[in-house]
Amino acid sequence: MTTAVHTGFASPLSLLGDWEKQVEGPLREFLVLGHTIDLPFLEAVPVPRARALGARVAILGDAGPAPHETADVQLAGRGYLHGVAACHGAFRPELALLLGDDACRVAIGSGSGAPTRSGWDTDDEPWTIVTTDDGASHPLLADLADWLEALPDAVAMTPWWADHLRHLAELLTVLHCEAPPTATAGPDVELAHNLREPLITRLPEGPVDELRLYAPFVGPSGELLRLLRERLSPGEITLGVQPRRTGYDFAGVREALDGHPAARVRELTENRGRQGRLVEWRVGDTWHALTGSPDLTRAALARAVGDATGGTVEGAARNCELAVIAHGTTPLLPDEGPVRPVPELTGSTVAPRDATEAPPALVLLGVRAHGLLLEAVLGRRPVGAEVTVEISTDGGAPGSWHPLGTIPADRNTGAFRWTVAPGAAVRASCRPADGTYVESAAAFLYDAEGCAPRGAADTAPRLSGGYAVDDLFRDPAAARRFEQDIARLRELVVTDAATGTGAPGAPVPGTASPTMAECVRALGPELTEVAYGPLATDLPGLPRIPAQRRRQHSEHVPTDADAAAEAEDDTEEAAPEAGEGPLPESAREQARAWMARLARRLATEAAQASEATGGAERPAAVRPWSPPTTLLVTALHLQLLAAGAWDEDDYGWRAVTADLLRALDAADEAASGPHRQRIDAVTAVCVSLLGLHGEFEGPEAEPVAAAAWRTARAAVARAEPEDAADLCLPAGRRGAPVATEADVEALAKRARAVPDPMAEAHRALAAAHLAARHESGVWELTGEFSNPQAACAKAVTVLAGLPDGLWPGPVLVRAHARGTGVPCFMAWSSPLLVRRRGRAWSSFRILAPATPLATFQNGAPRPTAQGARSERDLGDLLAAAGLDPVPLFVHLQS
Repeated sequence: MTTAVHTGFASPLSLLGDWEKQVEGPLREFLVLGHTIDLPFLEAVPVPRARALGARVAILGDAGPAPHETADVQLAGRGYLHGVAACHGAFRPELALLLGDDACRVAIGSGSGAPTRSGWDTDDEPWTIVTTDDGASHPLLADLADWLEALPDAVAMTPWWADHLRHLAELLTVLHCEAPPTATAGPDVELAHNLREPLITRLPEGPVDELRLYAPFVGPSGELLRLLRERLSPGEITLGVQPRRTGYDFAGVREALDGHPAARVRELTENRGRQGRLVEWRVGDTWHALTGSPDLTRAALARAVGDATGGTVEGAARNCELAVIAHGTTPLLPDEGPVRPVPELTGSTVAPRDATEAPPALVLLGVRAHGLLLEAVLGRRPVGAEVTVEISTDGGAPGSWHPLGTIPADRNTGAFRWTVAPGAAVRASCRPADGTYVESAAAFLYDAEGCAPRGAADTAPRLSGGYAVDDLFRDPAAARRFEQDIARLRELVVTDAATGTGAPGAPVPGTASPTMAECVRALGPELTEVAYGPLATDLPGLPRIPAQRRRQHSEHVPTDADAAAEAEDDTEEAAPEAGEGPLPESAREQARAWMARLARRLATEAAQASEATGGAERPAAVRPWSPPTTLLVTALHLQLLAAGAWDEDDYGWRAVTADLLRALDAADEAASGPHRQRIDAVTAVCVSLLGLHGEFEGPEAEPVAAAAWRTARAAVARAEPEDAADLCLPAGRRGAPVATEADVEALAKRARAVPDPMAEAHRALAAAHLAARHESGVWELTGEFSNPQAACAKAVTVLAGLPDGLWPGPVLVRAHARGTGVPCFMAWSSPLLVRRRGRAWSSFRILAPATPLATFQNGAPRPTAQGARSERDLGDLLAAAGLDPVPLFVHLQS
């Protein structure tokens, strides 16, 4: 379900109340952005309510003066993440984001940009609210994810705030933006911002029939009014004002609208402060509106933010604004109050804002505990001045400030050795060249552990609902939800591992060895047993789970007749009729499709994780899928095979199985104990299935089976067939590919008896005075060579000549030139050889008895193809071997 309510007179407070009443799952994230942040008010009302719902709370405001005293702030840094953003103007987005497992609420305000009691409670301030439930999405969420991703590059903020906003952008993408299209109730709304281009460029080029405007502040020069008039060419113009509340200068308004025959001013009632910002226009009978944070000033609507990170305070102001454009609305400016021609407007109600409110010269963006050090980050500072950082031991009270140290004039960060409780107030000060004293607003020491979601053990990532295996296979809607859900679970696990947001000491299924209790919490009991089979009871933390096919116990005592009937049922199950099976025909196609998508994603991300290692610790964002999720997807695939999802003459399942083998291999790297036991056994079942239609070794080796055998032989040799007995299933449809325990046992014995291809390859290369490592299917020769082409030719000849067909299919080798480091790459599968030297591609045909070594020892023959044709030759060579070209081409770019 998705709804959008434009200009609903609500606030984030009402959304929290609705979440408590209407949403079953916990609230994971609560984000608040605003201009003037009233932290004591937020700590008194919305923060405790959001924390009680389980959320991590994050509040980001403008770097200008705060409306509260430092001593009045009690929870910042230790109960929620607080920070400020600095740009070349004012930071004014007014946003509240509530994010759960399959529900989302977005509120975009058009008021003062201030999360204060008046802004959220008493002012006449409309909000645009987007509501999604049950995993549905709305187009505005995709735009919001893009904006959150780009915001840290446009305005100055701490690195941990940048990571948090990008984390939320990723969650929005995974949880909602990949959801299937859903019917949307309410007006058509889209997000608008000025990170890259002015907001005024989002308005149509006229003419329009009517233009109506309102904001609490109108630029005193009237320049923005003139720009709007020129762009939209309206037939009528109405400017709304509250004479004693709206900030404007009559001379600027008169000059901007002078000469327009239908320009007028409407005086709105003043019984309540009107904070909404509005630009609305009519074309024919259809109204459109831009609402949000921007006032009617050039800094808000006619300038883009640009890259303000570390910016100065010089030049024209460029606010950071956020707005919504709605189509098909009803008129929002009230048709009440006296109307007068523009020339009759008098008075100047406020001083020009741009002249009196200069951005602060010194901004402390934030401070956090980093081991035994405190890390402070500056966002804006006087040029050439050394900055002193101080900490208060008594909530910012006078006399409680102690110096931590200084940040040199050429740096914006400082690390200081100091031990203090989270939430302590920290400030920065300096004396610029003119000798004046400049002091920043206080920041609060941030502690990630204290600000983590409440009850992390209870709010650990998990599937949003219970799934039955039969429903996944037969119900397309359930399968689609599961596909999104398991991907979301994987992403949440990875993100928590990256940011350390989980509770201390509470492992999650993204770690190498989660307990079974944690697996059950994340996947549910039934799917946990599907993933781990007979080993489900061998992992700590969970009592025995009933076996999937075990019948419920009852008072009934089985008789000989029951046993005979059961045996008859088993006989019938073992010999299905052609065209029959446990999967209805309508479900088979969708089951194949969603399983293929999941397997491709697992394999692709496993390859990306392998590329990201580079011999160093792998970043969490590119880790392979966790053992529980990888095992679950693979087990479901094997059940689909046995159920007959693929026709007897459809071998598309082989590519899916090969993808899952690559994912299992990646998950196996960090697994241990029962996790590794299960991965080895499931791997053996998959390899056994690939061996049904081709040889693993020798001259008749089938490429896909041979590649799987090379990669997984060590795991197969370790496998115990009984650890995957639940996946040795009877065929549910004639011709369905299945493996028996005897097949797996025989394959494991064979793996233990034959030479290890990797070991034999290294031995052969060493005998040829070469050393190499095998990465992403490519043999990377160690060292540099005066003739890298000859080194590659020698290596491919040696590897292709291994005895007994130990390395069938293409051999891929790369070497680097001495001094320049220019690479040479060769792919050889007789008679075709593809070479890449530098950036130039060439193809050669080398017919026996000639070899690459003899051919390239003293030069190179004339190529048979070059350029794009050679790249296609390599693609054909890899495709014939059943290898994925994408990881290879990614690897060659590294």
